[in-house]
Amino acid sequence: MSVVRIDGNERLGSPRRLLRRYARASFLCMAIGLASILALGLWGAARDFRQGRESLLMSAVAEVESHFQRPVRRIEQEMVDGEVGPHFERLASREWLLVHWRQAILNEEKWSYAAVADLEGNIVAHSNSALQGEQLRPGWFERTLPDTGADVVETHFAGLTEGRRAFDVSLPITYRGSTVGTYHAGINADWFDHTVAAQQDDAQVGWLVVISGTALVMLAAIGSLYLVIRQTTALQHRLDLSELRRVNELRQFIVGLAHEVRNPLNAVRLNLHAIGRTHRGEARLPPEEISTILRESTREIGRVATLIGEVLGYARSDPPQVEQVDLAGEVRGALELVKQAMEDYHIAVVVHFAPEPLRAWIDRDRLRQILLNLLNNAREATGKGGRIEVDVSRVDDSLEVAVSDNGPGIPLEQRQRIFEPFYSTKEVGIGLGLTLVRRFVNESGGSIEYDDSYGSGSRFVVRLPAAEAPLKQEVVPS
Repeated sequence: MSVVRIDGNERLGSPRRLLRRYARASFLCMAIGLASILALGLWGAARDFRQGRESLLMSAVAEVESHFQRPVRRIEQEMVDGEVGPHFERLASREWLLVHWRQAILNEEKWSYAAVADLEGNIVAHSNSALQGEQLRPGWFERTLPDTGADVVETHFAGLTEGRRAFDVSLPITYRGSTVGTYHAGINADWFDHTVAAQQDDAQVGWLVVISGTALVMLAAIGSLYLVIRQTTALQHRLDLSELRRVNELRQFIVGLAHEVRNPLNAVRLNLHAIGRTHRGEARLPPEEISTILRESTREIGRVATLIGEVLGYARSDPPQVEQVDLAGEVRGALELVKQAMEDYHIAVVVHFAPEPLRAWIDRDRLRQILLNLLNNAREATGKGGRIEVDVSRVDDSLEVAVSDNGPGIPLEQRQRIFEPFYSTKEVGIGLGLTLVRRFVNESGGSIEYDDSYGSGSRFVVRLPAAEAPLKQEVVPS
C-alpha cells in the first residue's frame, strides 16, 4: 500500500489559490458593477434628455392652447354677432386682433406667428399682414407630432412661417356648431432647440455628478477590497496546519466585509441620486433634508473608513507609543465623538469619574480606539431607548474603565470566543473590534475581561497600569 504525502505548503496552497480566485471574482464583479453603473447612467441620461425634450414641447403646446383660446373664442363670438362674416370677412382688419398679435406674438421669442385659415387653407389673417392671402397647399408641413397630445406639426412653409422652422399648433374655429376654419399658432423651433440645449447642459452636469460620484465610490470600494485582500493574503501566509479552521472564518470575514462595505455604498448612491433629481428639477428637497442626506453620506463613508482601519490595525504590528494619558479626559473625548449617535438612538449615558486625577500608561490613539469600540458595541447591544454606564476608577495599583449596558447580554456559550479574530455575535460586522481592543490593552500591560457576574446586559472591564509620576493634575468632576 502506497502512502501519499502532502507537504504543508501544498496543503496551504489550496486555500491561497481559492483566495486568489475569490479576489479575481470580486474584482471582476466590481468591474462589472462599475461598467453597469456607467451604462445605466448613460442610458438614464439619454432617456432623461429625450423625456425632457418631449416634456418641454408638451408644456409649450399646452401654453399655446391656453393662451390662444381667448382670441379663438372672441372670433367665434364676433362671427355670431355679425362683426365678422362667416367666411372671416373683416377679420384681418379687427384692431383688437392686430394689437393682440403685436403684443403676444411679435414680442415673444418663443412664438413665431399666428394666423387664421379657412377650410380651403386660405390664410385670411396673419400676424404678418404681408402673408395674408397665401394658401396652405398640400405638403405644407414635414411631419406630425402625435405625442404632444394635440394637433401639432413641424413646418417651415414660407407662406405661414416666412421660411423659419416652427411647430404649428392648430385650434378649430366653429360657427353655429360647424368648424369653419383653424387658428394657427407657431412655436419658434430655434427657441425650442436653444431651450432644450440649455436644459440638457444643466442635466448633463447633474448626471455627471451622479455618475462620477457613484463611479468614485465604486473605485474606492475596489481599492478598499484590494487592501483587504492584500492584508488577508498576508494573514493567510502566516497560518500553520493547526489553524486551518481560520480559513473558513477568513472566508466569512470577506463576505461580511463586502456586506458592510456594500450597504454604505448603496446608501451613498441613493443619496447622490436624490440630490441629482433635485439638481435636475425632478424633485424638490428642503435644505434641511439635503443637509441630512449629506450628513448620512458622510457617516456611511466614515463606516467604510472605520472598517478599513480595523482591518489595517489588525494586520499591522506597529509598536505602541506609550505615554502618560489623562484617562478621564480621554473618556470625555470619546463620549463627545459618539454623542450624536447616542442621541439618535435616544440612549442615556451615565458616567462616573473618580474624584482624583487618573493617569495611565498607554498609547493615546489606541486608548481612543478601545473606548470608541466598547461604546459603539454597547450602543448596538442596547438599541434605542437603552442605558449605558461608564465607570472610571482606581483599584489598587491599576486604573479601571468599565462600560456596561442594559442590552440582552452575550450568551454563555459565546463568551469564550468574543475576543477571537473574525468572530462576531452580531449578524453584521467582521469580528475584529474586540480582538483589537484586547491586543491594544495587552500590549499596554493591562487586561480586559467580560464580567460574568454582571446581571442583565453586558459589562466589559479594562484595567490599565497607573502612571507612577503624575503629570499636571486636573480636577475631574464626579
